[in-house]
Amino acid sequence: MINIKYREGGLTVKEKNLVQSGFDDHSNKLSAPTYEKKELCWLGQNDHGSVVAVLTAELLWDWLYIDELWVDESLRGQGFGRQLMDEAEKFAYAEKVSGIWLWTQSWQAEGFYQNLEYQEFVRFPNFPQGHSRIGLRKFVCGSQG
Repeated sequence: MINIKYREGGLTVKEKNLVQSGFDDHSNKLSAPTYEKKELCWLGQNDHGSVVAVLTAELLWDWLYIDELWVDESLRGQGFGRQLMDEAEKFAYAEKVSGIWLWTQSWQAEGFYQNLEYQEFVRFPNFPQGHSRIGLRKFVCGSQG
């Protein structure tokens, strides 16, 4: 008999390793692509070396996932977010990835990304209540999946 227990908090290191090993074994049996995620970031720094803008991303298989895009409040509206996105896109084209994707919330930057030609592919309404979580993507190297 299997007993299911509930607890708050995440897995222990030992439990995480066990699960990862199980996923790896299963993927290997199915000849799945290797799960090799590469973390990337672009930093905008002022003349004093302080970070004032950041784009973090992950490259997994042949897609670039934009995780965080932040520009200091004092610099918003001056094109720094667009510049960071342009740099990420240049990287994506150079790597010949299929596309770029990201999440945003309805109160964040939906219009900003749509102006950069990102298209909505999924929307979760009421996440949180009264708002939406929106998945946006942009195909890069001709793949329209």
